[in-house]
Amino acid sequence: MKQLIKLSSLLLAGSMLLFSSCKPKEIDPTNEGIGELLPINVNNWWLYEASDSTIFKRYYTGRDTVIDNFNYNYFEQVNTASGTIVKEFYAKFEGNYYTLIKIDDAGNAFVKAQVLNGDPKVNDTWENTATINYSGLTFYAKTSCKITSTTETAVVDGETLDNIIVSETQLYARFSPLDNWVDCGTMIMKFKRGKGIIGEDYDFQVPNFVDKTYSNHLIDYHLE
Repeated sequence: MKQLIKLSSLLLAGSMLLFSSCKPKEIDPTNEGIGELLPINVNNWWLYEASDSTIFKRYYTGRDTVIDNFNYNYFEQVNTASGTIVKEFYAKFEGNYYTLIKIDDAGNAFVKAQVLNGDPKVNDTWENTATINYSGLTFYAKTSCKITSTTETAVVDGETLDNIIVSETQLYARFSPLDNWVDCGTMIMKFKRGKGIIGEDYDFQVPNFVDKTYSNHLIDYHLE
């Protein structure tokens, strides 16, 4: 019996060490500014066509907001036909670019995710983890990200944009730290330094939260 107790104690201590050593490093919540990637003049705008045939305009509101102690630049997407507004949050923490990924249709649950590193190179990879409390439920999220290209091109209103950076993010979730991660889909974002977001591709399936397959691409823009 004593040996069993000792073995159980060793296993418990080992588990505690495992989970404490895997705790993600806390990052500085100070927003260093995203203007180098996504210009934040309030007179700027970007016009996109979406896969559902809607047209929307993205713009910087000129306002910032604090979410979970992190400071973000607050953007909005406005549907040009219906006027529907979708809130967006972007920031640069410790040299890397982050956004909040909406994981429910109501926009009440988000995952903070690094979508771009400061000096992106093809095959660069990183991960984000988070614990989310939503409607009385606790679950765990992980994003696994990779730079797949830094030389893509796109034509926007007759202008060829080169050196577009492509970041692919895989979303995983689980309801217990002991469960296996469940693949919940992919997000692809395309950036052009000094121009902003060129396009996005979403294919998310998070049970009881969101089921979304959607893409958009830039068709016009104005920067000052």
